[in-house]
Amino acid sequence: MRLLSASAGGLVVAIALVSACSSDTTSTSGGVSESAVLETYANNLYAAYSDSVTDEQAFSQKVEQFLGAPTESSLADVRTAWLASREHYLLTEGARFYDGPIDIDPPNHEATLNSWPLDEAYVDYSTNASGAVDETVGLINRPDLLPDITIEAVDALNAQGGDQNISNGYHAIEFLLWGQALDPVGPGKRPATDYVTGGPRKNADRRAVYLRVAVSGVLKHLTAVRDAWAPSAEYRTSFVGGGMASVGLIITGLGKMSKGELAGQRMNAAYETKSRRDQHDCFSSQTLVDYERDARGIQGMYLGKYGTTDGPGLDELVRAKDAALDARIQKQLQTSIDAIVAVPKPFEASVVGDDASPGRKAIAAAVDSLRAQGDLFAEAASVLGLSIKIPDENQ
Repeated sequence: MRLLSASAGGLVVAIALVSACSSDTTSTSGGVSESAVLETYANNLYAAYSDSVTDEQAFSQKVEQFLGAPTESSLADVRTAWLASREHYLLTEGARFYDGPIDIDPPNHEATLNSWPLDEAYVDYSTNASGAVDETVGLINRPDLLPDITIEAVDALNAQGGDQNISNGYHAIEFLLWGQALDPVGPGKRPATDYVTGGPRKNADRRAVYLRVAVSGVLKHLTAVRDAWAPSAEYRTSFVGGGMASVGLIITGLGKMSKGELAGQRMNAAYETKSRRDQHDCFSSQTLVDYERDARGIQGMYLGKYGTTDGPGLDELVRAKDAALDARIQKQLQTSIDAIVAVPKPFEASVVGDDASPGRKAIAAAVDSLRAQGDLFAEAASVLGLSIKIPDENQ
């Protein structure tokens, strides 16, 4: 989430039941119940967060292998593992922006998992445009600021003194693996020797500890969110029993992720500035992988699908009220995915140039599609008797 806007306290979400709440049994003429849709949604989120925890555990093992023998080969392996570690997490991001377990502040787990953009000099040494390296900056090189590198200490320093002072989460790890992306196109080129004690860079030992702790922090926060969606968890029980109010929360998350977050802050912000720092994975140059996964996650949540699970979804509730609207939403969901896939890789090459360039046109088309998708979710809420505000930009 850009600039720590993951904080749910800064969001304006209005959900009003226009008509009386329907029962927990059958809520539509098609026979699907609200509770069945909510149960599927909760089951799928629990499975997705469980997979995310498993992904991070596997990644942690790769990190240990790399730190045990830091070579260019083992660094390449752990970079590949980082990309894999985010696969299932990104499929959950439609479950945001309604004070759910991922966003509620405190503790605001999302802000400690996926905040960006990141000021590199807040974490580690930085290189300026002329190629001069400053090894006096960054928490890794400042034991006076971070004497003991622990999860608690790193979390406490997140966003201290500035929104881009990101100390933890997936993107801090990304930076620790790739380093600054100094070229106009392509990933950073941090050498494996940064982790070799006695190598060319100072504080290799602290850098290794920081990487290990950052991974442990991601695992800690993912586990907490997963546990909130466990079958017997208090939040989940309340959510599944929440009837149309909970359905409204689901639609809010999908609409705001589509329009305000993915279209707005993740794609249009970079489109407007043409800055690679505004893209999601600027260090690894894998931004479009993230965006496609986000879009597929939104689609799965609407359809009640995750992995091999295909349960009652929002589509059935909407279809029972307005079959034509459901068809439009389903078409738009696929159109958005296709539009993102059509953006030429890498993202930072496509976002520059004039507006008539193929890359810029493709990004603009994806933004327009995702915004239209967000508006359709608002229409879906309306036919279900709900009123939801989905702004162009999440704040």
